[in-house]
Amino acid sequence: MLMPESKSPDGQVARMLLRAERLGRLGRWSAADDCYARAVVLDQSPTSRITFGGSLATRERYHEAICHLTSALDMVSPSGDREALAAIFHNLAAIYRDLGDADLARRFQQRAIQQMEECGPTELLGLASDAWLSRRTELAKCLSAACSELEQEGDEDLILQAQATLGIVTGMTDNPREGVRLLTDACRQHRAARQHRLIGIDLMNLAILVSNFAWYRAEIHFVRQAIRHFELAPAPVSAVRARQILSNLERAQSLREFDPSVN
Repeated sequence: MLMPESKSPDGQVARMLLRAERLGRLGRWSAADDCYARAVVLDQSPTSRITFGGSLATRERYHEAICHLTSALDMVSPSGDREALAAIFHNLAAIYRDLGDADLARRFQQRAIQQMEECGPTELLGLASDAWLSRRTELAKCLSAACSELEQEGDEDLILQAQATLGIVTGMTDNPREGVRLLTDACRQHRAARQHRLIGIDLMNLAILVSNFAWYRAEIHFVRQAIRHFELAPAPVSAVRARQILSNLERAQSLREFDPSVN
């Protein structure tokens, strides 16, 4: 999620947002949400709403996140604050991408880019994800690789996301083993940072790639582990999807292991 840089909230609001972020890192989400909610009431700028919306989106509370982001959009529209608009549109794009709405995600990502003076690594990664959702695999590979190259000395989280995106795209296009290597490394670093939702996404993508080798038990193992991390995140939407996939995989495995001679 992208946060605005153009307007920094003053004093008490800034301290509340910092405390909310720290509480979130500790997994104390209820207390974090209370801090965010108080900051929203006091903040005369859209910053708290955008920040709270971003936090809610990372926990897959998408409806609430959209409400806060659209409220921020109402505040920003009269002033035309381009950095705030870019942050709002970028975050909305990420939400609709997670929800699988490729068209809306692409539209919001394009609107975010229109507000910026130049297209940086964050925007390239968003475009790569949109290309992947639209099955434009070669474009997705080029964009995610370009993001990785541009962000070598920058935001570590963005570098890892670019690597993970490049991993699944590479693995699904022309080199499954290289894709597994890239995703395994990204997953290892996400584990070190205790970013449970991203770990879960990495594991789900690894499950997709190992299916190319007919490693069915490994595929099931990765999905089971992903569910555990989605529950820790918390990422309820992803957890439900993963459980459905696991049920299908286990059913297929039972059919493979069925011996008609034993009755």
